[in-house]
Amino acid sequence: MIKTLKSFSALIFTIFLFASFQINAQWTEQTSPTTNALQSVSVVDDNVAWIGGAAGTVLRTTNAGSTWTNVGGGAIGADAVYNIFGVDAQTALCTTSPAATYIFRTTNGGTTWTQVLSVTGGFMDAIWMFDANNGFAYGDPVGGNWELYKTTDGGATWTAAPALAQSGSEAGWNNAMYVSGSNIYFGTNNTRIYYSSDMGNSWTPQTTTGQINSYAIWFNNASVGLMGGSTGGLDATTNGGTTWTAITSPGAVASAGITGVSSYWWFAQQANPGVVYYSSDNGVSWTTDYTAPSGQFYHIAKARNGDWVLAVQSDGGISSTIITVPVELTSFTASANNFGQVVLNWSTATETNNHLFEIERKSQNSEFITIGYVEGSGTTTELRSYSYTDNEVETGTYTYRLKQVDFDGTFTYSNEVEVDVTTPLTFNLEQNYPNPFNPTTNINYSVPNAGNVKLSVFNTVGEEIAVLVNGYSEAGRFNVTFDASNLPSGVYLYKLQSANTVQTKKMMLLK
Repeated sequence: MIKTLKSFSALIFTIFLFASFQINAQWTEQTSPTTNALQSVSVVDDNVAWIGGAAGTVLRTTNAGSTWTNVGGGAIGADAVYNIFGVDAQTALCTTSPAATYIFRTTNGGTTWTQVLSVTGGFMDAIWMFDANNGFAYGDPVGGNWELYKTTDGGATWTAAPALAQSGSEAGWNNAMYVSGSNIYFGTNNTRIYYSSDMGNSWTPQTTTGQINSYAIWFNNASVGLMGGSTGGLDATTNGGTTWTAITSPGAVASAGITGVSSYWWFAQQANPGVVYYSSDNGVSWTTDYTAPSGQFYHIAKARNGDWVLAVQSDGGISSTIITVPVELTSFTASANNFGQVVLNWSTATETNNHLFEIERKSQNSEFITIGYVEGSGTTTELRSYSYTDNEVETGTYTYRLKQVDFDGTFTYSNEVEVDVTTPLTFNLEQNYPNPFNPTTNINYSVPNAGNVKLSVFNTVGEEIAVLVNGYSEAGRFNVTFDASNLPSGVYLYKLQSANTVQTKKMMLLK
């Protein structure tokens, strides 16, 4: 069987969109059961969160904040809870000070707490669990070394990590640790962030340009991160922290925390009342997103698995919002290949409720028509790449666009890309596919000029065993199916001849 395909070269148009959509986050104040200062918040998902605060306060919700219950006290005592990490609805770990530095753990929703670590004279700044079993904790130096601990049993026991020497009189800050994969970052008061790429086995100091204190650290991906310090200072990195550079801050008040997703950031400051600033362009510009009714913000955090954001206050206030990041298209390209096809490639930085992409095409003097579909990734903050190949093309100019459709049926269009399709300029015999094959395979070839063409198959001793094409041919691209049902397994040669040009390739039949 022989099928003609129009082969072509093309002008390739690429659009790098980096679309910036304003997210209109709606903040509300939740009903808090305490007026104690709230120091730390950990949001597990869109329903479960834990909050730590003064006088042994630990708040817990499992219904997105409709009700909060104080599950602190008891074994925790009356010491302030300066950092908390919620693993799930039942399991959490927290640090307390100043009587001593303790880590407490609950596995029954806070009904009971067990002391799992005590450090005399220390101050434990932050805990982060990599997963349900493995975790890391860091605290102020004691005896010339930073207090660094690991757990491999869900926080039931902790062992000292490899030593990291204190530099001068440096110390850390509560909530000033960020973990992603095997990467750990923690802040100091010494114009540096400590960074480990191997889960705390070795460390590299990273200089925070112009910022003595690193109160808060957050990364939206492996490369791009922000650090907030005192007096409103902000540093940014685009290379995983190898270099940190000062950027314009929206206010001159100490950082209470940073969180974000994709190119979107929320930066809480300890103003009175507290303010949350928002950036949709990786911190280049900021706008006021929310001002608390009273109290200073002490911490802000986003759900590790979801879109819920909570910010906690010095007077027991709890500010809440759900952030909905749209489908952020970062690139969209259309190009013609030498296989008689137009290939569309696009990528997204974020997606929310993305059901599918409809691929639409129009030729000159026509309307857009839908030519295919590609499923979306639902909701994700990870980079996604997509591709679609349009085989039904002739010589001419084509315009393509994407129609992104949500699960509820709402949709938006991408920008348009154009491809100019022309005839081929090369004589080419391509590798058959599949190869090896049994018993049929496809052979594509192209000829730049009209004339006599012969395509034939030989065995390894040079005997011609099949003639697939032999005669006059127009210029273009062609596909031939070779059926080797009557041949034994082995290596065969196929040869294309046209005028004074010959090309030969090998193929393998496996039965």
